[in-house]
Amino acid sequence: MSLDSFIGNRKIVDRIRAKLREARFPHALIFSGPEGVGKRTCAMMVAKALNCQNSAADDFCGTCASCRKIDAGTHPDVTKLGVEEEASEIKIAQVREILRTLDLRPLEGRNKIYIIDPADKMNPSAANALLKGLEEPPENSYFILITVNAQELLTTVRSRCQLYNFTPLTLAEIRDHGVTDDLIARWSQGSIGRARSLDVVRLKREREMVLDFAEVALTAKEEQFQELLGVSAEVGRAKQEFEERMQILGIVVADLLYLKEGTPEKIVNVDIVEDLKTLGARVSVERLVAVADFLRFIESSLKNYVNRQMLTDMLALTANENASAMLGNEG
Repeated sequence: MSLDSFIGNRKIVDRIRAKLREARFPHALIFSGPEGVGKRTCAMMVAKALNCQNSAADDFCGTCASCRKIDAGTHPDVTKLGVEEEASEIKIAQVREILRTLDLRPLEGRNKIYIIDPADKMNPSAANALLKGLEEPPENSYFILITVNAQELLTTVRSRCQLYNFTPLTLAEIRDHGVTDDLIARWSQGSIGRARSLDVVRLKREREMVLDFAEVALTAKEEQFQELLGVSAEVGRAKQEFEERMQILGIVVADLLYLKEGTPEKIVNVDIVEDLKTLGARVSVERLVAVADFLRFIESSLKNYVNRQMLTDMLALTANENASAMLGNEG
């Protein structure tokens, strides 16, 4: 095991190795990007490279006592800071606790590494307290902040860190991780974490419900509006599954647009292509684009408290050409 084994985002790995090799490694880094693309794995690899007892400066062996302890989570010089159980944010007391150790010498290794994950969960007080450590860190201390979106961090925190933007993996890279099922590889959306945790049976069950909704919403005639509102109610009443269903619908709509554009190689739902072709033949590109736009509106709305059923009803009406025409005429 070494940095060569890291799959995906090779430019980031090469950049990190160059800085390690040249002994000019930054004392504060931000690893930003979607879930499941390797940010945490890379952070642990960096921690091992900075403390490995055997390898050259730009790598780690994975077998020495230091590497094994880091893998086991027992190395005294590698500290992980996250949201405590039953809490919703990283608090100032947690940050102060690690800052108290900042000026101390490493207990076993050459360097001390502090991994804050997810860094965007620091409350303002905690983030401001961290600034003291980021401004003048000791020579042998390093911070790695992990987040899905660096813009969620304070500007003052970002300005003191080097930013590394991780991107989704390609299909080939997902397969290099050992994912052999084509549907899983495509549904992973470039996240190896998602690929490994995906429940295909559950996904297909939820997708079937979403497809029923999409077919009725996109093709219902005026006399079928009662049925339209019925399938809308079935989708909208979900609490835990609602966001997931909207994401599934978004991918289905994208697949329909890929078929319209003549780019079937981009399709995610490769196991139901014929069903998608049948549905796509009954729907215009303009209607699909309108649905995609409204799904983006739903995604942004879910950050706040919203009436899910009202959003789903509005989505159904947006998806249906006849309903939209009627509403337009009423306006």
